[in-house]
Amino acid sequence: MERETWARGGMVLSALALIVLILATPSLLGRPSPELASLPLLIIGMNRNETMFIVNLYGAVQAYRYDQVRLSMNGTDPSVNGTIYENETFGLHTWVPANVTRFTVDAYLIDQQGNYFEYNVTTHTEKDTNNRTVMVFTFPDEKNNPGMQITRTPPEDFRWLIPWRGTLP
Repeated sequence: MERETWARGGMVLSALALIVLILATPSLLGRPSPELASLPLLIIGMNRNETMFIVNLYGAVQAYRYDQVRLSMNGTDPSVNGTIYENETFGLHTWVPANVTRFTVDAYLIDQQGNYFEYNVTTHTEKDTNNRTVMVFTFPDEKNNPGMQITRTPPEDFRWLIPWRGTLP
């Protein structure tokens, strides 16, 4: 009889302990900080037939609603020049013709806490020795490494975390 009582008491305590762990786990794991959640990612790739660049801007860690997202393009072809933006959105994307000689993307975001993120990337395509298309990326704002260049061969794409630049007043 005493053994059964101990077994039943152990089961009840085990169930209560599991309930406490289930309720306590989110706070033990911690919640992601708003700064980490709003960290934006710029992706530039090409479609399958390599006729268009796909420019995509959104939260890197998880879906995050930004107060403002803006992509400005400035290229050698006037049809590329322009700015698209949305307020209270999770991200933004656009298409740019691949026959443009060169274009610059200015990515600008404002998160819900008033932090802003901004970065510029210049892009163009070249053909390698095997006649494959290569996307070439340069960084006009890099003061420490002005000649920095990154290449990607489709279907690979370019991914860059947009740095935090400050907080709006």
